[in-house]
Amino acid sequence: MRRKTFWQVDAFTTEPFCGNPAAVVFEADDLPTETMQAVAREMNLSETVFVVAPKDPKADYGIRIFTPRSELPFAGHPTLAAAFAMLESGRIRKAPLPRTLMQECGMGLVPVEVSKADPAPLLVMTQGRPYYSAAEVDSVTLIGMLGCEEDDLMDRPVEVVSTGVPWMIVPLRTKEAISSLRPDLGLVESVCRECGAVGVTVFCLEAEDPSSQVKVRTFAPGEGIVEDPVCGSGNGSVAAYIARHGLMGEGPVSYWAEQGKEILRPGKVLAAFSPSGSGDWEIRVGGQAVRVIEGEIFT
Repeated sequence: MRRKTFWQVDAFTTEPFCGNPAAVVFEADDLPTETMQAVAREMNLSETVFVVAPKDPKADYGIRIFTPRSELPFAGHPTLAAAFAMLESGRIRKAPLPRTLMQECGMGLVPVEVSKADPAPLLVMTQGRPYYSAAEVDSVTLIGMLGCEEDDLMDRPVEVVSTGVPWMIVPLRTKEAISSLRPDLGLVESVCRECGAVGVTVFCLEAEDPSSQVKVRTFAPGEGIVEDPVCGSGNGSVAAYIARHGLMGEGPVSYWAEQGKEILRPGKVLAAFSPSGSGDWEIRVGGQAVRVIEGEIFT
């Protein structure tokens, strides 16, 4: 029988039981893939992270990320949770801040900048180069998917956007429209599957918290996630959409997004975009984290 130490970390918050929880399982190299998937089902969180030895010598550590149903090449809040856990547990030597950790995942190398903040470090990841594809979804289908009114939809295209994970991005007009959504989860799953997206992320350019500028919600029933409390990859895709459509100017731009209040797990995400040398956008997403559970798994 194998015994593995794990932490449960709430990401994109400094308050326990808020933000987005991720389980981080340490020293997991000897766990078979099917065992990792079974552990992720047992945890029943949006993602569970397994720390493994990296293959690339430039990486500080490697991770594998699982939803309750499948393995992902990348995800935002598990990246933040893993970096926090590796630093706070002493598995990576603490050093004067700021510094950059190099994480290896299925997508490749992901730099995570660590800077001093109160009461926990601010961790900011550079996500993958964004790509975009049209989502051929009419307004009637969107209204049925989201449980909203036609007037709630912003007059902007619906696109599948990925900075590591493909999300259908739907812009809405108001924070009230975001808060009142009543999605048809079966329809969300089928439409997103047809479009090649793992789920749908909606946003608007206003927020309830005066320190935030954007409000976000994310639904991924096809991955066993009814609503993701605070989604790092979804917020990265939103930032890439905002950049592509010039909704906040040409950049560089940074802003705070709020997410999770509707399911009683409020969190805040720092998102930023700037033009890259390749004529595209560099997308950065970050936040803070807090440890809430520590224990052992027997497999």
